[in-house]
Amino acid sequence: MNPTFPPPPRLAVFVSGLDDTPAGRAALALADALRRRGYGLDVVAPMGGGALRAGLHPGIGQIDLAKRHTATSVLALARIVAERRPAGLIGVGSDAGLAALGAVRLARQGTPAAVLEDMPPSAGLRRALRGWLHPRAAVTVSGAGDPEEAARLILAAFGFPGAIR
Repeated sequence: MNPTFPPPPRLAVFVSGLDDTPAGRAALALADALRRRGYGLDVVAPMGGGALRAGLHPGIGQIDLAKRHTATSVLALARIVAERRPAGLIGVGSDAGLAALGAVRLARQGTPAAVLEDMPPSAGLRRALRGWLHPRAAVTVSGAGDPEEAARLILAAFGFPGAIR
């Protein structure tokens, strides 16, 4: 009798858009790094489209929240987290990171969240939100470094093995 193995944990990556921006490229690279390690993935964006969408691997799911802006996506993202129950949510970019952290709090599922950001906000409301929400993140990875290293840090913070395969 062949043993059956449970499916790999499914993670969600939230990004402001799949346009050709630093955050879009970082989300694509991180999604590929996590997929190569054997994790199931969904890339979630406020609005469909974007130049990088075609570059996503066919095995990576795509979820369009049908929202115009990242900030107005928090409730829709919380609904996705509550319904799909990903094993972890990763916000790529400063605004997407704040939205991801807010969404996991609203969903109340105990989903760990991580933030991959290029530069932290320097002032204003975003800085205040960052000070309130970021301590609740499993990890915050700053800088657009190596996606393999970012994947390793995020998986370790979530308590998952570095690779499933």
